[in-house]
Amino acid sequence: MIEIHATATDNPAQLRWVVAPQHLPPRGTVRVAPGRLGALLDAGVIEKVVVGAGGILITIGAANSWRELGDDIRAALGEALRDPSGWTVDETSLPAATLAAAVEELLAGSVGALAASHGGSIELVSVVGHRVTVRMAGACDGCPGASSTLRDALERELRRRVDDQVVVSSENDSNAISFGKKLLSLIVR
Repeated sequence: MIEIHATATDNPAQLRWVVAPQHLPPRGTVRVAPGRLGALLDAGVIEKVVVGAGGILITIGAANSWRELGDDIRAALGEALRDPSGWTVDETSLPAATLAAAVEELLAGSVGALAASHGGSIELVSVVGHRVTVRMAGACDGCPGASSTLRDALERELRRRVDDQVVVSSENDSNAISFGKKLLSLIVR
């Protein structure tokens, strides 16, 4: 038996199924899955399946609910993971499309709420390969704690969800560093 468990995401139609790395199919968007999982995907009950570094993100169709389908999808996923040769994954879709979607989800959810609670905001600028560039605005622009927020909140979660090689940087990092140095010099005097 392969151990799996579900964790919530900011999107109520999605659950992240945490699976040990040695049991995961290749990373990317799943085109064909074995057994009942594949049948649910083909029938549109499951809208999308994406394999990332920390597990499998499953999005169900709008007319469905996790309350009704959760147990069946869990069982189907467990069976599918025991058939590694039955998966067809579009590895080229990762990380660009998947990474951008995960960034947008986090910025619209928990990470964006964290920035907003301090009077700032974070905007996605670009995704190139595994590199994510954001723009810090409002109180976040020039804040000495901004780089910590990007690293400890955004980058860590993206590495968990998508790929452990993701790197997040801000196009206005130098402002935060120079402001931080100025602040530190005032405190030290």
